[in-house]
Order: sequence, then C-alpha cells, then structure tokens
Amino acid sequence: MMVNFVHLGAIVLAGLAVAIADALIKKTSVQGDLWLAFKNPWMVAVVTLYILQILFFVYVFMNDWQLGIVGNLQMVVYSLTVVITGLLFFGETISLIQGIGIILALVSVVLMIW
Repeated sequence: MMVNFVHLGAIVLAGLAVAIADALIKKTSVQGDLWLAFKNPWMVAVVTLYILQILFFVYVFMNDWQLGIVGNLQMVVYSLTVVITGLLFFGETISLIQGIGIILALVSVVLMIW
C-alpha cells in the first residue's frame, strides 16, 4: 500500500484529538462530581475534539482506507499520547514491560503502513 501522508496525518490527528479530549475529561472529573464535570468550560473543548475526530475519520474512509488499518493506527497514536499525557500531567508511571509494549506498538505502525 502506498502511504498517503495527508491521510496518515488525518489518522494521527484523529488519535490526538481523542487522546487530548480524554485527558481533559480526566482533568474535569477530579472533583468527583459528575454535574460539575459536565459544567466545566473544558467540556466544550472535549466535544469539539470528538467532533474533529469524526471528521478526520470520515475524510480517511472517503479515501478508501481499510477500517482495520485505520483503527489500529489511530489506537497506537491514541495510546502513545495518553501514556505521555499521563506521565507528564498526572504523575502516572509505566513498567518496563509496558514500555516494551509501547515500542512493539510503534513497530506495528511501521509494519502496517509499509
């Protein structure tokens, strides 16, 4: 499969949009109150990012990318982004085995688009 970097970029942006939206949801929900989380002004950004992700997916699927490939690529971008966000902003940690898993996921991206 010949890699179209515009389409690949849309997949990466879709993964980033969902990852950032999920991080914002975690940020807004730390008070432990569902209603306060929904009233938080950051929720506008969350909804906007989810809508952008849908638009990126529609664009990619209109250009005949395979569902399985797109889903896997987007999930790897998403996973890497939320791991980094968790490490940098929420003080989360990963084990050596989890780090190896991340490296293998990145290798799988290269294999899928090759």
